Amino acid sequence: MRYTDEVHKSTLEGGIMTRTPVYLVILVLLLIGAAGCGSNGNGQKDAASTPTREALPSPTPSIPDGVVHVINRDQGGSGEYRFDPSEFRFGGGQEVTFALTAETEFHTFTVDELGIDVSIDAGETVLFTFTFDMPGTYKLICIPHQNLGMVGEIVVEAKDPNPLSESRNLLVSQQP
Repeated sequence: MRYTDEVHKSTLEGGIMTRTPVYLVILVLLLIGAAGCGSNGNGQKDAASTPTREALPSPTPSIPDGVVHVINRDQGGSGEYRFDPSEFRFGGGQEVTFALTAETEFHTFTVDELGIDVSIDAGETVLFTFTFDMPGTYKLICIPHQNLGMVGEIVVEAKDPNPLSESRNLLVSQQP
């Protein structure tokens, strides 16, 4: 009996026992090959095989004059979670348009007491307008990054009940 006949005969008779070593060898070779992927031979991974997240520069949109531009900074961009700027002061009744830009992560611009909750995706700029009618000091937060220090403050001053009072005083004081 030739060797190939013996393998064929034992395969027909016992089947699995003769094929098992072949499958084990293939499995071991696959495991060794997979373990070596990404290695430079010194047990260290090549830089090209390590997944990295790179912030792609997005073109800065043209922000119209008079718009308050707020950059939502993060670790993947500028290195820390914060609003830039983080403090705002507006007059009562003032209508403000914001341009909110997120660096490399999802952010929110949220003021619960005023019902403001704007979401900004990574690299996106969102415009929104709000009228500040209620005087007070309000906490600004980024919901996913609040515990990492991404907070700010909005102060809304009381509306002057007589907006012409200052100009009237100027006119009166200028009379001879």
